[in-house]
Amino acid sequence: MSILKKACLYTITPALLVVFTANTYAEALPGPLVETEWLSKNLDKVQILDVRTNPKSFKKKAKKAAVNPCGVGGAVAKAPVGGHITTDKKKIALVKWKKVHSRGESNGVKLHSMNLDKDKFIKLMEKSGVSNDTAVVITDNAETLEDVMLATRLYWTMKFYGHANVAILNGGTYKWISEKRDISTDKSKAGDGKYEVKDGNPAFVATMKDVKTAMGDATQLVDSRSISGYLGLTPTNKIVTRQGHIPTAKNWPVETTLFNNDSLTFQNADKIKATASALGLDPTKATISYSDTGSLATLTWFALHEIAGNKDTKVYDASLNEWTQINDNKLVTMKVE
Repeated sequence: MSILKKACLYTITPALLVVFTANTYAEALPGPLVETEWLSKNLDKVQILDVRTNPKSFKKKAKKAAVNPCGVGGAVAKAPVGGHITTDKKKIALVKWKKVHSRGESNGVKLHSMNLDKDKFIKLMEKSGVSNDTAVVITDNAETLEDVMLATRLYWTMKFYGHANVAILNGGTYKWISEKRDISTDKSKAGDGKYEVKDGNPAFVATMKDVKTAMGDATQLVDSRSISGYLGLTPTNKIVTRQGHIPTAKNWPVETTLFNNDSLTFQNADKIKATASALGLDPTKATISYSDTGSLATLTWFALHEIAGNKDTKVYDASLNEWTQINDNKLVTMKVE
């Protein structure tokens, strides 16, 4: 055997062999979104993270839809999500919303609903059965805008820490149930994962300094809240101390990125781009999205960065929670910019 061949052979250490093998067998997800039909055929290849604000509904059957008191022709109430997608008990994990964010501090003010620090993120991943090479599908109830926000926030956090192989189930658990696919109310405990991560990627996050710079350059600011919050008509969150929007920001209500067909599903890339343009935004331009705490802004980020392909999009994680606590920071009311 030649010296060159021996050198090449000995550079393949056991550690490298493990990494190579793990990555070889990791399921490649088709994109940032997966459909219910795809998931039903690949349940044994992915780890599902089911994120909810109401964890009791994970193990509880849903009540039947209420009888319509108005008779024929009136609106029919739909049953809420109850139970979870049926799969191997080690392949689905209940993720409580309160575990996806934490308190923080920036520029001398205390903040709510901030991104997880590295240690908390690692703990969440390992408890949820996720290792570095795991293919992950995130599902939410997809009944309300806030449900979808839970999924995009967790997705953004995983991307921030470098987990590339992750997707969101389009239409969520509600769509799965409405298609009469199998569900369960059994308790599910994910197997232990093993996770290692370095610091998060700063390309995903904007600071208050970045926002102030954007007010005077080519980067566009996007207020992801409702028009009422943008104009300063009504408070949108009790932790935001002043009303209105950041100067120069344009309003892009996040509900326009979703299609409401019983369950909430995402618009396609063309419609997202067209919507942005209709609202006076450039879907290809450097963008910073914000909301009250940053969580809702991840929905805009997901639509623009992941679906529409604008990789120069960031989330102002501290958002108005930080901005409004600093008196020198101005707000604009009753004006569409």
